Amino acid sequence: MTAKRIAFVVDDENIIASTLELILMSCGFDARSFVDPLDALSAARTTSPELLLTDVMMPNMSGIELAVQLKRNCPHCKILLSSGQPATSALLADAERAGHRFEILPKPVHPEILIERIEELFRSSSARV
Repeated sequence: MTAKRIAFVVDDENIIASTLELILMSCGFDARSFVDPLDALSAARTTSPELLLTDVMMPNMSGIELAVQLKRNCPHCKILLSSGQPATSALLADAERAGHRFEILPKPVHPEILIERIEELFRSSSARV
């Protein structure tokens, strides 16, 4: 039996975070949801996630800032951002200028598309090994 992949889901809307957590759990992930990105960062100190699925626009810290910090501590973590707000394009451009490239999925994202994209992320990284 193989260990389940650990996934962190971060969204300041609890219903979204918990729904995405359930979707990932149904696909075999050991998923944990957070409504505060600072809590996710704290949890990553003891448990390194293999996937971070995070909203971009949140209080305390943007999903992009969270992704950059988490990637520093967990370099093998796959990152997927999601947003329903147009303001995120400027934040993504700033991150890219700083050397960070992240994929963003529009909100709401259909669960099948989300799972397909996550599977592609893990397939593409294992193909490079």
